[in-house]
Parts: sequence; structure tokens; C-alpha cells
Amino acid sequence: MNIAWITVRRWGDFCSTTTNALAGGLVARGHELTILNGDAAKAHADLPWKHIALDQSSFPGRSGASLALNASRWFQKNQNNTFDAVIVDWPLAPRVAAELTKQNLKIILMDRSPPADVSFLGKLQWRVWRKAWNLVNRGIIQHGTVVSPAHKEFVQRRCSVNNNVIDSIPAGVDLEHFSSKNKTFDGVWKMVYHGRLDKHRGVLALPMLIQKLLNHGVQVQLTLIGQGDAFEALESIVANQKAISISPSKSRAEISTILESHHIGLLPMPDTPVWSIASPLKRSEYLASGLMIYGVDHAGHRLNNTSDEWFRLSPMEDFHAKAIEWVSGLNEAHARDGCLAARTYAEKHCSWEKSVEALELVLQATSKAE
Repeated sequence: MNIAWITVRRWGDFCSTTTNALAGGLVARGHELTILNGDAAKAHADLPWKHIALDQSSFPGRSGASLALNASRWFQKNQNNTFDAVIVDWPLAPRVAAELTKQNLKIILMDRSPPADVSFLGKLQWRVWRKAWNLVNRGIIQHGTVVSPAHKEFVQRRCSVNNNVIDSIPAGVDLEHFSSKNKTFDGVWKMVYHGRLDKHRGVLALPMLIQKLLNHGVQVQLTLIGQGDAFEALESIVANQKAISISPSKSRAEISTILESHHIGLLPMPDTPVWSIASPLKRSEYLASGLMIYGVDHAGHRLNNTSDEWFRLSPMEDFHAKAIEWVSGLNEAHARDGCLAARTYAEKHCSWEKSVEALELVLQATSKAE
């Protein structure tokens, strides 16, 4: 198949992990792929697909609109394209769908998450999100993809979209980039959280968790990696707590090395609409690195066929108490067995190959539909 993907993701961003993995997987399966985004013309020179560099405004609130406008203009000038299907990220869909429809191109909406920002701009993004799914509901966009069954139910509930035109493409992990081989245990439980350090992600509950564990005699350390509106507050707390370290975002290679030396990956995101429908990348990366997992119990964090011995979730109101109860009962054997079980689970269930296969089936079905 000949596929185009108009995406808001830039390859220098950590958030491009999913797009990069799915794109690479499609090319590996023999498909031709063209990426249209705001990266510079030479940014994809060493990547296995064609790239169209689009101008994009850096003004807050205008970046998505300008990117969509320039994508539409590109298609207007290149009407001799031979794309079998076009994937469009939801922030761009309302502004590009009209031109793609004029050219009788089959469109697939890519929704990796509804707006997570709680700012005024975030509220505006909800309008765009609803417009994008309304295009699916009206048949202008032929198919939509989400990250989880809970996400699918959310879309159906909010936008009344037919069940038959939505498919789940869960987050995966590149198993070759993460390893559990060199994990050791010296009596100190090493916990880690990486990703956005935003207040609405529950990260401010983590320093208190560490202090309570220490108060109960549990030897523990916490590593926080990322950036966000909670960074300064966390940095201030860390200044007075030797058991916690914090650093800005790091490269994928650096993250892989750091995770390899830890024992427990944390998922503090609360039970709110955005997080309860998610499929967090970090969960798969924790498992692939042989980390046991502790987090808040909701649909966005749960996985089938796991064990409470190495994958433990608790209600938000008991997040600290249940963690103390669980970690206090762990020993070196749990560290060893939990590491093995987590990695084995990732190998069986979390490979990007399964996600790519699911996307390929959607693309094939959409391109053949009348």
C-alpha cells in the first residue's frame, strides 16, 4: 500500500515514540509511507520513508491550524498522488478532511489521546477533538483509531460514533531497546517515574510516598525524569530529600539505561477521563525493562493476565497505604522473580509488532471499502 500520514508529531519530541514505531513497522511490512509534518526538510533523511516538510507556526494555539492549512495546500498542489489511504492526527483532521475528500482519498483518524491539557488552550482543543470524531460519525472520515477499549467506549459515549468504525491500536514497546539483564538488588528498592511532570498527572504524590516508606523503615529511592508544570515544586522538595533525584527529559537511550537499574515503575496518573482511557507508553517500557509496577487503579492502567505479585494497582485514596503494605513485604526473591515475569509479559503482549499489525488491518480494510 501507498500510505500518507499527516502528523502533529515532531521526531525530536519524546512524544513521537508511537508515530515512529508504527511508521517504521509499516515500512518494514513492505508499505510505502510518506510523513507530512513540521520537521525540517533534512530531519528524516536517514529514516525509511519519504518526508514532506510543512511550515508550522510557533505561536501558541496556532501551530496545529497552520500545519493543517499547509498540509491541505500540499495536497491541492499534488493531486496526482497515488495514496491508498491517509492517516491524519485528530488535531489536524477538521482542516484537512475537506481537501482529502475532494480527491476521494480514504482517511483514517489517529487518536492517541484526547486533550490532556487543562489550560484554556486545552478547552479549545476539545472542540477540535469533537469535530474530528464528528467527521467519522458522518462518514467523511472512513475510520478512527484509539488506544484502548476504554478509549473506544469514551469516544462512543461522547460522540455517538458507530462501533464498527473504531479500532484499538494499543501502545507497544521496542523490546530491543529495553533490557532487564543487568538488574541487581542491594536492599534498596529503586522506584522510577519518567514522562511529563505535570500536576494533573499525580506526580506530586510521589515524594510523600517515598517519605512514608522511609518512615516505615523501607529502604527506597525515587528517580523522576521529565519536564512540566510540577518540575519546580518537585525540585524544591528534592532539595531536602536525599532519597529522591530529579532531572529534565532524557533521550530514549538514556531512559533505557536508567530503567534497567530500577525495580519498580510508578503510574500515579489519577482516575480522570483522560488517564482512564489511556495506554501509557511508560507502562510497556517499565515491563520491557523488567520493572514491577505500582500505580493508581483505573482502566487506563490495568492489564489482563498480570499478577498482583509484580503488577499492583490501588485506589487513589489508598495509594500510599497500599504501597507501604506491598513494598514492605517484598524481598530479593520478589525482585528477581518480578523482573523475569514483567519482561516475559512484555515479550508476549507488548511488542509494537502487534500494534502495527492492528493498524495494517485497518488500513487494508479502509482502502478497499467503497
